[in-house]
Order: sequence, then structure tokens, then C-alpha cells
Amino acid sequence: MKISELIKDFNIDVIGFYDREISGITYDSRKVSQDYIFAAMHGSKEEGAKYIEDAISKGAVAILTDNKTNIEKDIIYLISNDVSESLGLMSSRFYNNPSKNMKVYAVTGTNGKTTITYLLEKIFKDANIKLGVIGTIFYRFGDISITAPNTTPLSSDLHELLSKMKKYGADGAVIEASSHALVQNRISGCEIDVAIFTNLTQDHLDYHKTMDEYKEAKFLLFSKFLKNSSKEKKYSIINVDDNSGKELVKKASGIVITYGIKSEADLRATEILLNKDKTSFNIEFGDKKIKIETKLIGRHNVYNILAAFGCAYSQNINVEVICSSIKDFETVPGRFESVNAGQPYTVIVDYAHTPDALGNLIMAARTIKHKRVISVFGCGGDRDRTKRPLMGEISARMSDYTIITSDNPRCEKPERIALDVEVGFQRIKCSNYEVIIDRATAIEKAISMCDKDDVLLIAGKGHENYQIIGDNKMPYNDKEVVLNILNKNKL
Repeated sequence: MKISELIKDFNIDVIGFYDREISGITYDSRKVSQDYIFAAMHGSKEEGAKYIEDAISKGAVAILTDNKTNIEKDIIYLISNDVSESLGLMSSRFYNNPSKNMKVYAVTGTNGKTTITYLLEKIFKDANIKLGVIGTIFYRFGDISITAPNTTPLSSDLHELLSKMKKYGADGAVIEASSHALVQNRISGCEIDVAIFTNLTQDHLDYHKTMDEYKEAKFLLFSKFLKNSSKEKKYSIINVDDNSGKELVKKASGIVITYGIKSEADLRATEILLNKDKTSFNIEFGDKKIKIETKLIGRHNVYNILAAFGCAYSQNINVEVICSSIKDFETVPGRFESVNAGQPYTVIVDYAHTPDALGNLIMAARTIKHKRVISVFGCGGDRDRTKRPLMGEISARMSDYTIITSDNPRCEKPERIALDVEVGFQRIKCSNYEVIIDRATAIEKAISMCDKDDVLLIAGKGHENYQIIGDNKMPYNDKEVVLNILNKNKL
């Protein structure tokens, strides 16, 4: 595609002769090949402008930037006031606008995004509709699965992924839209059919600074990206039990479908029964009432199912298919995942790493027959410090015993992170805890404490297969550690 075609009707100024054929577009200088456009993005840690020379040396013929200084001879400069926005629009066009020719469902909120994407994948598959999934655990379609470096890929990667999914037969894609991604325009150029809002609880305040800023980031999915989508029929699916969800209803685009348990909503869960191995409830909508049964545990999963039901129903999927699919749905990797090696107590690995998610996890665990609930968790380094004592206090109040440990300390001292968590225990004068920094050792100690019918929760990492210490990403997986210890104890 020629540059003149690529930028037609976009608000981009050109310096240099620009009617060149280009073979690719990227923000990563390591991916640049001959006749590429390189986008010099503004990053939180590094500036893309630092890599312009490297990109040119590898064959870049054009630079997308917002800086008119340091213009080099024989290189085309595409000047934009918003590089991230322009990168998305150009990438979509370069890959033949894949999102215009397939259904796109985007999910945002603090918790529940991954579970909802897995539910939707299953429901749509059972309705003979093929969905690709782009989210926290994997980017996948059919037999193709790529480990996800980010919850939401940057726009040039996103449109390339959508294009490949379309090529391999996908009818649509479901995307987890993180708050970072929305602020950074990672879904720019993506034509959305349905946007889902789960909830807003404290997280990412290291990046967004205030809860209002975090909320407005989430709202961008509806007020900007869904609003600007060219799709003919668009839907906003919103949890109105959440205060931010109530506010969002007034700002959302398209046809609004609300869901909840406590509030009046278009889709309302009633007669909820929470058991150790299943959950059942009714969904009331209009003059209809249907029974839902699921293997997913906990009240928070009732909300996740309501959101998935709303999305599927908006797309005219048969209600019986939806209900059957939810009933058959097994689990999500690293989400309330039971690890069983024949031990007489329950061990659950979960991704919970926010105050709300940790509380939901412990609450769900307490529905299981138990003598004690023992929790092992830590908090990430170089991230929001203010949530650490909150998580400590939640575990202090809801768990019978807690081991505070390490969870991706990054460049912070893990001992310092643990001290922040301990503040929550000290606030309520709880002494039923200890600190063991090495995560595998902490898990081993917790397992050694477990008696028959105890429930052990290992929270924070879930599906992750690494531990970040300093700048090093080391192989590590909670589930593997648990199985190794349980199997060793059998010997």
C-alpha cells in the first residue's frame, strides 16, 4: 500500500516525497524491515524518538511522529498531533480494516474481564460462531495461541492480529480493554459492536493517580471508541450495581443493556444459590425468567455471567444455547482454579490482585465446606502502594490465617512491600499472619499447616508463569509449585 493511500483523509502533515509503497508499520524498531513506517511513540519509560535512527538503519522509509525537529534527508516524516491515534487508524487501513468486517466485543472494568471473554468464546462457539480472544492470558484463535505480553496489544499489533484471525476464519473477536490501553489509544481504529463494563474498584493508581482519572480511562471505551465506531447497531452492557456503572449509563453510546443483582436492571439475577461446587440463579429480563446453573463459584461470577449473557443475547444467540453453554463451562486458567493431588483439603490458585478481587475470592472460598481459610498473597512492586494495606486488612478480616509473601516485586524491596501489607493487619490488631518473602517457601509452609477440610487460597499470580525480580523475569508458576509440594509430600 502506498503512503498516499494509507493517510488519505487523516489529519497528518507530510514532509518529504511520500508516494512510496510500504511493506509494514510498527512502533517497535526491532520489528522494522525494508520499506516500513516507524511510529515514534511516547512511552512511560522510554521515548520512541530514541529509536528513529535504528529504525532507519533497518529500512524504515517513513517516521510517524509529532516532532518536526531533527528532520533527516531522504526520509518521509508523517507529522501527527496524536501519534497513538494515527498509528491505530493507519494500521487498521494497512490491514484492510479487519474490525469493520467482523464482530468486535470489548470488555473493560477492574475485575472479571478474562472470565467474561472465556464465557463469550464458549457461548459463541456453541452457537457455531467463531471468536478470537485477545486478553490477559493468551491471544488465541482455534489452534493458534500466543502468550500475551500485554492485556491489550498496541494498535498495530492488534489490527494485525484481527487480520490474521479473520483470515483463519474468525467471525469476530472479544478483546479485554485495559485502562492503560484505552488511554494510550491501543484500540484506535477498531470498530466495536459491543462494549461491556464490569465494575470499578481500586487498581492502577500508580499510573492513573486518582480514582476519577482511572474511571474516565475506563469510560473511554464507551464515550470515545464505541461512540466513534461505524457499526450500525451498537450496544453498551453495564453493571449498574457498581456506582461508576450507574454514572456510565448516562454517557454510554448505542443501545444500553443494564445488569445487576441489587439494582433495577434489564437483566437481574434473583434467587441466587451459592454452593461449594456450583452456583444457580434466575435471570429476569422483561417478562421472562430463566434458570442458570454453572460450575463457577461465587457471587462475583454471577455478575460475569450476567455480562456474558447480555452480550450474547444482544447478538440474537438462542437463550437455550446460552444457558446450556454456561452450564457446561468449566473454568478459566488461574481463576479460582482447584489444584488436586488427592490431598484432604482444598487448594485454590487465583489471579486476585486487587482489594475487591481478594475479598471476592475469600468470600467464594468460604462457601466451600471448610474448617479454616488460609490465604497466601503479596502485592506487586512499582505499582499502587495504597492498595497494599487495604488488601492486608481484607485478608485479616476474612481469612483465618495469612502468609504475606512476594508477588512480582520488580525494583522494590519485597520486605518493604510486605511492611505496607502488614499495616492492614495492624489497623485491626490482627496477629494471625506471618511474612515469608520467598513465594515457594510461603506456599510450602501454608500447605504444611493445612488440615482436613481447610481451604488454602494462593492469590495474585493465577495463570502467570513468571516472577519479576528487579529487571529479571524468572520462570515461576504457583500451580506447578503446589503440585510439586503435594506430590513430594506423598513420597
